Amino acid sequence: MAPPERAKTYAAVDLGSNSFHLLVARRTHGELRVLDRIKDTVRLGGGLDQDGNLDPLTRDAALESLARFGQRLRGIPAENIRAVGTQTFRRLKNANAFLLVAETALGCPVDIIAGREEARLIYLGVSQGVSGHTDRRLVIDIGGGSTELVIGEGLATIELESLQFGCVSLTRWHFGDGSISRGRWQKARREVLAELQEIQNRYRETGWETAIGSSGTIRAIGAICLERGWTERDITVEALQKLVDEFLSFRRIDDIDFPSMSERRRSVIAGGLVMLSACFEALKLEGLTVSPFALREGVLHDLLGRQENRDPRDKTVEAFMARYSVDDAQAKRVARVALKAFRALQQDLDLHQGHLSLLTWAAYLHETGLGISHSHYQQHSGYLVQESDMAGFSRQEQAFLAALVRHHRRAIPAHYAAGLPARLRRPLRYTLFMIRFAWILSRTRDDNAVPVFDLNFSNEQIVVSLDQQWVELHPLTMTDLELERVQLDTVGIQLEIRQRERPA
Repeated sequence: MAPPERAKTYAAVDLGSNSFHLLVARRTHGELRVLDRIKDTVRLGGGLDQDGNLDPLTRDAALESLARFGQRLRGIPAENIRAVGTQTFRRLKNANAFLLVAETALGCPVDIIAGREEARLIYLGVSQGVSGHTDRRLVIDIGGGSTELVIGEGLATIELESLQFGCVSLTRWHFGDGSISRGRWQKARREVLAELQEIQNRYRETGWETAIGSSGTIRAIGAICLERGWTERDITVEALQKLVDEFLSFRRIDDIDFPSMSERRRSVIAGGLVMLSACFEALKLEGLTVSPFALREGVLHDLLGRQENRDPRDKTVEAFMARYSVDDAQAKRVARVALKAFRALQQDLDLHQGHLSLLTWAAYLHETGLGISHSHYQQHSGYLVQESDMAGFSRQEQAFLAALVRHHRRAIPAHYAAGLPARLRRPLRYTLFMIRFAWILSRTRDDNAVPVFDLNFSNEQIVVSLDQQWVELHPLTMTDLELERVQLDTVGIQLEIRQRERPA
């Protein structure tokens, strides 16, 4: 058991396209007190080619940084740590191969999150610094490989968007050789404005009272505006234009000279400035307040919420069930049987609470596809889960959930675990048995027809024990279970069915 001070220590790791960040905090009297912050400018996005391959030098730099972070994380309970990968991880051609070595270096799993989930977490982090305010706010976060724009009230989001432009990618595409010209600036800006055109009217109609900017690019721009005396606090539209004019007075990126700007930030400021300037124009902003909080703070508070029964994934699943008119009684029936199976085998199979949560959510969602068609509904269910925006879920969690839903009945294909990292394949195999077993026993949609059963795991074999009388009264279910033995054998699970004799 971890010492009390360790048990109250939490860590968030943000693996961005420009920088890697580690935030360590301790929960004291209901509040988080920051203990440590570490930042490494890895420039992961700059090492990625158009085909999604990572160059060796960038790969080595990333692994060295992760190893340093891993040293700092030692001793913090695993359940109190969450690491997330953003845009560059989303673009990696062979993400699972890199994740294998990255997670080994870091010492914990890395969740790859979708753009909208990144936006939600950024908003959550920024909102921690706006305590007591429930006004509607716009949050803009310019990262290395993407830019997130969110409108929300309090801690609830209203609009979420993630654009595939960031300070690293835009600088690389339009100022890659280091030259600065008004023509290049205009071309880059037009490209971003074209992308913003798809959301600008909707965002302006939704409206906001306060506009907030987060992350390194916006903080750096804000610092320059302050040091030049162009503004007293916020980034104003006038101050931003003065900065753009000064930027365009330089011939090369190496010539840029702002006292408050580091050399590393200078090398990517061109793209960040293009992005922010375009956002100001498209959204008709007059000013932007700079926040010290960002994604990592959001990850930390989201992690705490999960541990304190405020898991956003529960709300996502509930909304999914309502949207697709899921039979609530049947979903809970399958979930109850799956839970009993999980509890019986959990220790022998080394499964944890996270696997149980995914199994339970899969039971709740396994019939979502019935609203499309009864024929092959499990495939429709799997598609809906796989392809929808699901707040709170990482990409790996969503793929795991979709696999359970898609394969809860019928044949199990050889590629049932495709796309999942190695660490999740064994848990998927056995939780897949659990939901399939639960579905078979619950198929009649009658609580009275669900039998009392025992499950044991021994010598790589799962043994199911059922009362002989129940077996004799339910021949169709027994046929399903016998057929299930064949299906499970294809994924390396041996199933033995035993009958308990009637007491004399």
